[in-house]
Amino acid sequence: MSDFEYLLAALIMGGVTFSLRAFPFLARGFIAHHHRIQVLGRRLPVAMMVLLTLYAMGVHNWHAPADGKAQVIAVVVVAGLQLWRRQALTSILTGTLVYMSLVNGWLGL
Repeated sequence: MSDFEYLLAALIMGGVTFSLRAFPFLARGFIAHHHRIQVLGRRLPVAMMVLLTLYAMGVHNWHAPADGKAQVIAVVVVAGLQLWRRQALTSILTGTLVYMSLVNGWLGL
């Protein structure tokens, strides 16, 4: 490919990326009151958290039950805080801190 073709490809990809990023803001009036969009807005964050949790638990090599102790404790902490306080940022940050503390041996468990 020539330099011009590379430049053209980069410009096209940049234009598509910009358009996809700008679409929700430009079409806000059209999609804000749509029933399916409202349902996705309520359910998608929870679905993403579940998928990320399943992925994080699945990439670990589980040879013995004690191998995933840090992950399981962190997930329980995040779930408990989320059910109690209903503040996602607090739950995620606390769960991350607990996980990193367990993995690095800061808590002595």
